[in-house]
Amino acid sequence: MKKIITTLAILAITASFAQDNRPPRGGNGQPPAEAITACEGEDENTTCSVETPRGDTLTGTCQNTPDKKYFACMPKDHKERGSRPE
Repeated sequence: MKKIITTLAILAITASFAQDNRPPRGGNGQPPAEAITACEGEDENTTCSVETPRGDTLTGTCQNTPDKKYFACMPKDHKERGSRPE
């Protein structure tokens, strides 16, 4: 029984270190914070660019999200979720 408790304790500690402590990057229909910041004070259809976590630069235009909750830099090749290629 002592071995089982020790093993579970080690697994719990390991799992706590494995968690990603970075802030959320979009998700749930929300654009990444960088995309929102890139369009602060800009007009709709203004050209914008955002650096990704990998170091790539995405170019797009400032647009409202389909639900109109956010105004953010949308990449030129952005596809709405749920759309399927024809």
